[in-house]
Amino acid sequence: MISEEEKYLRARRKVEKMKRFYKHLSSWMFTSIFLMILFFILRMPPWITLVVVAGWGVGIAAEAVEVFGFPGIDRDWEDRKIREEMEKMGSVTVQQDDANEVPEEDEPEDSLDLPDYREVKRSWKDSDFV
Repeated sequence: MISEEEKYLRARRKVEKMKRFYKHLSSWMFTSIFLMILFFILRMPPWITLVVVAGWGVGIAAEAVEVFGFPGIDRDWEDRKIREEMEKMGSVTVQQDDANEVPEEDEPEDSLDLPDYREVKRSWKDSDFV
């Protein structure tokens, strides 16, 4: 279970990320407007403005996804979809897992079974290499 102090620290980090995102977004908007005004006044080539605005916009979009996540997809999305699919298949009982449950470290989540391999016969000596 998460302590109140840990919840506060997580919330504070999230708010700081959001604050930083909104600062970046506003600076991108004002800079884009400024560059577009310069484009019309100085008759600059349009690709210069578009490259700066679009490139910076991609960075802003990536930061938005990092801070807010994809729209409609949250931490419980996978669990909800699994329950929906099980209900479609006619499952009688669907257990609802705790979303904050941390998997135990003793149990491996996935294991990879490798087939037996035969050792490669080397026709060189290790001393041949520098």
